Amino acid sequence: MTEQFDVIICGAGPAGTTCALALGNTGLKVALVDKSNFPRDKVCGDGVANKSIGIVKKIYWN
Repeated sequence: MTEQFDVIICGAGPAGTTCALALGNTGLKVALVDKSNFPRDKVCGDGVANKSIGIVKKIYWN
């Protein structure tokens, strides 16, 4: 069985995840793929500023 997507985002880091969240409410069928298994411990995510959480919420819920 083959599944089709409108958008495939390679890399589930901060940029890829933000892009997937932004496109998630558009009606497009979005796939977010990464070479690693999740959840995972990744240091770069620990450096996200507190104000960034509000920005992600705005992207996701608008």
